[in-house]
Amino acid sequence: MIKKVINRLRSIKNGFHTSLRKLRKGSDYKRWAPEKNLSPSWDSRTKQIAKLIDARTSVIEFGAGRLILKASLSDGCTYTPSDLVDRGHGTIVCDLNSDALPQLQTYDIAVFSGVLEYVNDLPRLISHLSNYVDVIIASYAVTDTNKLNRRTQGWVNDFSSKKFIELFGDAGFHCDHTEEWGAQLICRFRKGSAI
Repeated sequence: MIKKVINRLRSIKNGFHTSLRKLRKGSDYKRWAPEKNLSPSWDSRTKQIAKLIDARTSVIEFGAGRLILKASLSDGCTYTPSDLVDRGHGTIVCDLNSDALPQLQTYDIAVFSGVLEYVNDLPRLISHLSNYVDVIIASYAVTDTNKLNRRTQGWVNDFSSKKFIELFGDAGFHCDHTEEWGAQLICRFRKGSAI
């Protein structure tokens, strides 16, 4: 009984901190800076995403974490990691919730694995990236299948699968592939209209 009460109080506290961070338009550096908080259980999602990336393409990964994608890419791909903190190997350090989004070189593909739930203004980010990439591959815990209390998870936005895909459509991308990873949706978006 006491354990349940303690867990409930933790959930309330986490939800409060997430709501406050969203209001302030900030990112959770305390959570994401330590490598110990980057779970190996997410590696299978990253490897699944890697299978959607063609050989000999240039890839930027946002939320690169433990750099699992780099080791999972096909031959001939070039890889650039990006994260809130420096993960080594030429990391572009950027905060996707910052007022100033990064100026980038062009890439064939941008990858987001377990990241977009933490972005305060997702339409703004997608629109910004449309200047730099032709393809975006992203996982997202859509509200249709993921009924967890989103704020206690640290998530700051709430999109159904339909709305998530529409956000990319509004920025000039069409969804040409979807698949599942657990209760999450993995989508591949290509710039331009569907054929």
